[in-house]
Amino acid sequence: MSNLQKFNTTLEDFDKEVGKLKAVSDAYQKLQGLTVSYDKISLQFEQNSKALESINRGIEKSISEIYSLIDKKTDQISKENKEFYKDLAGTIKIQLDDNKSQIKQLIEIERNQIKQIFEIEFAKNTKELKQVIEAENKTIKIFIWVIGGLTIILCLLAVIKLWT
Repeated sequence: MSNLQKFNTTLEDFDKEVGKLKAVSDAYQKLQGLTVSYDKISLQFEQNSKALESINRGIEKSISEIYSLIDKKTDQISKENKEFYKDLAGTIKIQLDDNKSQIKQLIEIERNQIKQIFEIEFAKNTKELKQVIEAENKTIKIFIWVIGGLTIILCLLAVIKLWT
């Protein structure tokens, strides 16, 4: 082979190697672009992770505050309910005492009215009985006077007959 053919073959080999080198260079540039993109994505991922971690801490803090607030409000509602029921019981007791007092007054009034009715009826019956007794006494007195008078008359007649 001649030098020219060798040189031509070498040039063709160089051309092939240059093509390969170009392909490797293109691949390296793409790889370098991908590396830069990866670094950007990795940095963004780190920033996003930190942001998510911050958000997560905020959510945990918020949830903790919410639970604390719920516990506090539950205790407050429980305390207010106890106070309400205590006040309600006191109010009901006062009303029951008032009603009890009113019932006692009504019973006392009814008792006095019944007592007055009994006194009036007793006085009325006593008066009627007294009138009946007085009428009977008058009848008995008249009967006694009549019998006494007849007895005296009979005794006088007997004495007169004895003396005569």
